Amino acid sequence: MEEPLSPIVALDLRFLNAEITEDEGDLIMLVDDGDVQIEFTSGMSGSRERAILGAQRLASTALEFAASMRRFTATT
Repeated sequence: MEEPLSPIVALDLRFLNAEITEDEGDLIMLVDDGDVQIEFTSGMSGSRERAILGAQRLASTALEFAASMRRFTATT
C-alpha cells in the first residue's frame, strides 16, 4: 500500500503569479507566490498527451477550488 503524500510547500493564492516559458523546446509553466516557485514540465520523454491531461486535471481542480471558496465565502 502506498504511503499518503504530504505537502512540502505552500503557496499563498492571494499573491499567485503564473507564466508559461520555453526551455530547449519544452514548454514550462512557472507558478509562484513571491516566496516559493514551482515548475511544471511535460517531462523529457513520454507522451505529451499525458502531460496535456495532467495540465487539464490541474486546471479543472483549480476551477473547482475557486468555486468552493466562492460558495464558502457566500455562506460565512
